[in-house]
Amino acid sequence: MVAEGVETEEQRIYLSQKGCDYFQGYLFCRPVPAKDIERILDKRAEILKNN
Repeated sequence: MVAEGVETEEQRIYLSQKGCDYFQGYLFCRPVPAKDIERILDKRAEILKNN
């Protein structure tokens, strides 16, 4: 199940407890222009690799 429009950690926790596995919304990332997506994903991948 995918939850859309998740804005707070409390919402994410509640939905997770109800069996939701995937989330989308402002809690994770604000809307961005399509041209910026690759740069954002590269930056996040670098952070994950270094931690």
